[in-house]
Amino acid sequence: MSRYYMGRALSTVLRVGGALSALTAGVAYAQTATAPPQADTQGADAVGAGDIIVTAQRRAERLEDVPVAIVALTGDTLAKSGVQHMTDLGQVATSVQINRAGAFTQPAIRGITTLTLGFGFENNVAVYVDGFYQPDMVTINGDFANLASVQVLKGPQGTLYGRNATGGAIVIDTLAPAKEFTASGQASYGRFNDLRLQGYVSGPLGDKIALGLAAYYRTSDGYIRDIGADPLSAADDTNAAPQKNLSLRAKLLLTPTDNLSVTLGLNHGFVEDSRGLLYTINAFPASFIPTPPARATLRDTASPTIPADAKARATEATAKIVLETGIGTLTSYTGYATRLSHSTFDFDASKPVITQSVSNNIREYTVQQTLDYSIKAIDRLDLIVGAFFYDDKLRVDGGESYAGSVTPAGLQRSQFIRLTSRSYAFYIDGTWHISDRLFLTGGLRYSNEKRGISYYEVPGTVTAIAPPASNSATFSSVTPRAVLRYEIAPRTNIYASYSEGFRAGVFNTTVLPNPGLVIPINPEKLRAFELGFKTASPTWRLDAAIYYYDFRDLQVGVSIPNPIVPNSVVQLISNAKKAESYGAEAQVTYTPTPQLSVRAGASYIHARYTDFSNATGTGFNATTGLNVTGQVQNWTGQQMARAPSFTANLGFNYETDLAGGKLALSANGSYTSSYVVANPSLYGLLANPALANTQRYRQDGYALLNAQVNWTDPSGHYTFGVYGDNITNTRYNFVLSGGAFGDYSQGNEPATYGVRAGFKF
Repeated sequence: MSRYYMGRALSTVLRVGGALSALTAGVAYAQTATAPPQADTQGADAVGAGDIIVTAQRRAERLEDVPVAIVALTGDTLAKSGVQHMTDLGQVATSVQINRAGAFTQPAIRGITTLTLGFGFENNVAVYVDGFYQPDMVTINGDFANLASVQVLKGPQGTLYGRNATGGAIVIDTLAPAKEFTASGQASYGRFNDLRLQGYVSGPLGDKIALGLAAYYRTSDGYIRDIGADPLSAADDTNAAPQKNLSLRAKLLLTPTDNLSVTLGLNHGFVEDSRGLLYTINAFPASFIPTPPARATLRDTASPTIPADAKARATEATAKIVLETGIGTLTSYTGYATRLSHSTFDFDASKPVITQSVSNNIREYTVQQTLDYSIKAIDRLDLIVGAFFYDDKLRVDGGESYAGSVTPAGLQRSQFIRLTSRSYAFYIDGTWHISDRLFLTGGLRYSNEKRGISYYEVPGTVTAIAPPASNSATFSSVTPRAVLRYEIAPRTNIYASYSEGFRAGVFNTTVLPNPGLVIPINPEKLRAFELGFKTASPTWRLDAAIYYYDFRDLQVGVSIPNPIVPNSVVQLISNAKKAESYGAEAQVTYTPTPQLSVRAGASYIHARYTDFSNATGTGFNATTGLNVTGQVQNWTGQQMARAPSFTANLGFNYETDLAGGKLALSANGSYTSSYVVANPSLYGLLANPALANTQRYRQDGYALLNAQVNWTDPSGHYTFGVYGDNITNTRYNFVLSGGAFGDYSQGNEPATYGVRAGFKF
């Protein structure tokens, strides 16, 4: 490690130390920490008084003994906090943002996120469900239902979770088959005709076999309205973005011997959510952009020529085998998944037919295999060795920019694209108990990945097509980590860590006029330094950390005009040479009585590009009043996307006796300061000089509040309640960007409310 990095890290620690002290002092004064383990946060399981067990290091450990910044929440806590969707996680997890870009869900942790979007690209925050990696950005856009826990691991997890875990990992576990009969269900109905049904049943089928079945269904009219063929009349308005979500999960648990268990899973999911493909355009004067009323301009309205369609289906078969041996635990994860996605939208967001994108055949096939061996037989050493294999094939049939480009003249052309990714990795990670209180952890992972691309075009109304092209590239990396942890007192630890993250290189999936331009984009790499403090008792818990990240070749994607097809856009990816992020965070939970739990968190993030003078952005020409797409801009010193400087959350659960049963009150509030949503572009040199170096697409700070009231009958089996999400009706933009047609945006869901009823046996 060079003196430069050590010096930079030390300097950053000193700069943010004051902020961490302020955060820690504030939460310590409030004496708040973790809610009771029986019903609340910070892990997948609870053992004993206040013990929370997590699996961040691929072995079961108490949360306070794991030298990783973690937010871990039970399914019960998520429900009580009003967290019903992946995008809601940022309301309860400090330093976390879950954003949308078109149909794609893109997490951000501590300012680390991806700006590359499109089928075939992967997030740089890895998502795992029941131990299986989820590669695409569409099918993870589902509602939370029948969950056991969610763990958010902050910082690069390259050693244990591999490639594309540069920013961290989100580890989701669903309910496992029970050895005794259990059943639960819930129905809710809310604003916008939002109907949700979920159920779970599990129990033994014999002495050594158990079955668990989970189902979830949601349908909603949505809050965005199509202004119809007659924009001046509401009579023909329709629902522009209805939402549907279906999830079916079956798990069969076999325990033929005391030391062997086999869990077979079959999962099917369906998601329809086209909100990100519908937007309101603030169009600048241009002949090809119609003026109102042919173009929607009001919030929560849209004016597409064709209905937006963002549907995705995923079917996955899994097998998890756990074998207890004489020296440790051997675990195998084997999975095969198929995914089918649709993508249809109107580029110009106006009633006249100008240009559209249609694709109904985007297919992905994924095979993965993981082996973990957790060895406990070596004195004073906890050791894990493992291997990983991954093979993914994606094909897009019949699409311009993944779709058929439709104009008034008809279908211009169709494209057929093939993307492949095959990788393998080997890793080892161990913790040496130097003494009863001092622990040294070291790990190393070797990753190798080969990516390929090929494409060809078929002419439509346009006969001039790009020549076929193909290319492949291999990327490899070694990602280490080292951690020193000291136990100050029982259940109180401090730690210092160094870790690295790696995201494999990619290809621009744009069809180009010259096959020689089909070249790979460099991998992105991250070096991270972190200092952390954790303490816990049966009634409270406090976690705090400061960190410094050094990026190299961060992959950044922006939309530019298609060089081949007029009036359409393509995704262009480039590497930001250098960037950095540093910050401080703290999270606490306090449970003074079994009836009351209070939780809070706060974070500060400073994330900037430090060397990115050749970025491609969307500028503004003050003379013509038009956007300037594909403009070369200097983003050095500018804030990175999805990295608000300050975020905070505060929530509580309270329970009291009422009419022989239990009345439960809960609420959760969150605050997010101003941030760049997804496009860091500047106004540029052709704009007003006072604005030239100002980022255009920023969202102002906002606060959200969710609350609910539930009553459980004296038997404890039946629950009835009311809920409200975003009850202050706070409005912000989850889509905010710009291109050749103008600046476009789409707002979040307004205040929603409803009733629910459930049972549990």
